[in-house]
This record gives sequence, structure tokens and C-alpha cells, in this order.
Amino acid sequence: MTRQASSTVLRILEERQQIQLEELLSCLPELTWNQVFSLVDELSRRELIRLHRRGFEYELQAVLPLT
Repeated sequence: MTRQASSTVLRILEERQQIQLEELLSCLPELTWNQVFSLVDELSRRELIRLHRRGFEYELQAVLPLT
């Protein structure tokens, strides 16, 4: 996945602190569901974001840098 797409997801999360996966999809109309899921998976594995299940929905949260 492109760095630009990863940066866009991180910027969105920096601004909002948390967002539901479905809402993130609507913020990235140029990407397919599979591309967004792949980005979320990659960023989560790199511990840049956290993914939580809330009932039937998934919520993403920004991981705050340690100071």
C-alpha cells in the first residue's frame, strides 16, 4: 500500500482520535474495502493504531506517542 494512503489514515486518526471502520471507508472513496482493510492491518501491526470491536462495529484509535 502507498505511503500516501497510510499517511492519510494516520492524519484522519490524528484529527479525530477515533473513527469507526465504516466511517473511515467513506473518507477514502478512492480505495476499495480490501485496500482500507489492508492499511488498517498494516498500521495495527506496526502499533500505530489500535483496532477495537464495539458490538458489530470496529473502531480505530490513534496510538498516542510516548513522551
